Amino acid sequence: MDDADDPTHDRDAEHTGFDADAFAREYDPEARARALQSLLIEKEMLSSEAVDDIVARYEEDIGPLNGARVVARAWTDSAFREQLLDDGTAAMEAMDIDIDTDTMDVEVVANDDDTHNLVVCTLCSCYPWAVLGLPPTWYKTPEYRSRAVRDPRGLLAEDFEVELADDIEIQVWDSTSELRYMVLPQQPPGTEDMDEEELVEVVTRDAMIGVDRLGSGQTAADGGVTSATGEQLRDLDLGDRPTFEAPWQARAFAVAVALTDDRPWETFQHRLVEEVDRDADADHADPESTYYEQWLRALERFVVEEGLLDSATIEVRTAEFDAGDRNAHEFVDGDPHGHVDGDSHAHDHDHAH
Repeated sequence: MDDADDPTHDRDAEHTGFDADAFAREYDPEARARALQSLLIEKEMLSSEAVDDIVARYEEDIGPLNGARVVARAWTDSAFREQLLDDGTAAMEAMDIDIDTDTMDVEVVANDDDTHNLVVCTLCSCYPWAVLGLPPTWYKTPEYRSRAVRDPRGLLAEDFEVELADDIEIQVWDSTSELRYMVLPQQPPGTEDMDEEELVEVVTRDAMIGVDRLGSGQTAADGGVTSATGEQLRDLDLGDRPTFEAPWQARAFAVAVALTDDRPWETFQHRLVEEVDRDADADHADPESTYYEQWLRALERFVVEEGLLDSATIEVRTAEFDAGDRNAHEFVDGDPHGHVDGDSHAHDHDHAH
């Protein structure tokens, strides 16, 4: 869609003077993310420690291993299973898994001999981060988001090699910002004598999304990856790739999470949804980079439209980082030397490129 045909784009530019698309075309995303972080730190709206903590938590502590622990407990403890299916959030919190109940609840749906559950977010990429980590690349693609609803049986068979008998009903669960879903897979035959710790190694991330019926031998501990092999999605699994492929992606993600700590998540999410929708028909060579570009554009709109920063200040600061006129310390510490925005030659530090 051209900018001229996008009423959302025109409305935002008219009301804020900020053209997110033009800004993205002019400046490198690393400079844009650094500019936002440094300005917000200067205004004491967040701290570098908060950003670093969020990045570390999602890279190291939050991931599918938490979900695997939940599943293994449910397989070995019938009382816990009942609690999990009745109130997933409370059951997970009882296992010391931190669910941000101010922004979301987690509902667990169980597979059985007659039913297979599949989770999707048709709006953007809502996902139970606390138990599954960040969503895999393919989960965020338009192909998965549309076909999971339109043709779930074909999606599972062709893109994930999950062939289901015709008499097995497929239930599709659409996650939202307030309610995230996780699948409780059936325990695979032959694992009945395993203890809880051993069973954790049987559970895959994909099984907890609903694109795996288990039995593949992959484990949540090593990423829980069952590779998609279909025409559309086969190259989009994260595998052993890092959580964030570039520092600016981690920075943009963490800044948005930090800023919504005391604000409704929806204030950011609806802008992300709009950015994802505006790119829906584009042919993206790198879906992961595209998704975080959408995230960064949404974040820029969020801080301007919510009145946290003004567009002129953002543009001046971004241009300075883009030209190398500000150093790497300043996106962490703000502007400790009191430089005036626009005076790009006021200091003589080593530059970060």
